Amino acid sequence: MPLIEFPDVPDVPGVPPLARSAISQVAAGINGYLALAGLPPLIALPTPTWGVFDDSGLAVAVADSVIAMDYHSESRVSDYPQEMGAFESFNKVQVPYASSVQMTCGGDSPRRATFLAALQAAKDSTNLYSIVTPDVVYRSANITGLNYRRTTRDGASLLTVDLHFEEIRVTASAAFANENVQNPASADTVSLGQVQAQPPSAGMSALFGPVSAVQGIGGA
Repeated sequence: MPLIEFPDVPDVPGVPPLARSAISQVAAGINGYLALAGLPPLIALPTPTWGVFDDSGLAVAVADSVIAMDYHSESRVSDYPQEMGAFESFNKVQVPYASSVQMTCGGDSPRRATFLAALQAAKDSTNLYSIVTPDVVYRSANITGLNYRRTTRDGASLLTVDLHFEEIRVTASAAFANENVQNPASADTVSLGQVQAQPPSAGMSALFGPVSAVQGIGGA
């Protein structure tokens, strides 16, 4: 998610003065409406270092900030028992990773509604996303869960959303041409669509013994 370039820090004693800019928040709101309509962003925002992006490099939704990210990777080792209490272990398998990203979105009601609608559409889709952090980019992740909460402690107008991800393993299958095999029996099977059952001919019946040539009478 694009981060706020100028955070809203109160001007109170003990806090150093920081630059303020309302342009970045306005630009994030405009780009959010364009993203919901399927259009590219109109206003360039600062290069983000945290967020969830699709294959085109567009954010899944325009948030104010990413405040937490969890990552879990697991491996499993198969084993089987043997005699005298022994066992054998083999074949360590990497389980698809799981991750969650927590982000916030404030502003007016239309902006929050746009934010939630974009996340819901992404969760319902089968699209793959990349979880971008300053250190590592986790790719090929699908959104499997979405939950959010609003509390009086953080402000009722602030959305805190959790996105849950699971890695999708994309594998390729080999394809072979059927017309170049040396033995026709070695060719791959080809679907010809639905085939209607037909009564066997007299010649076919002679090949398989005394079977009636009329369908449904003494047929095998």
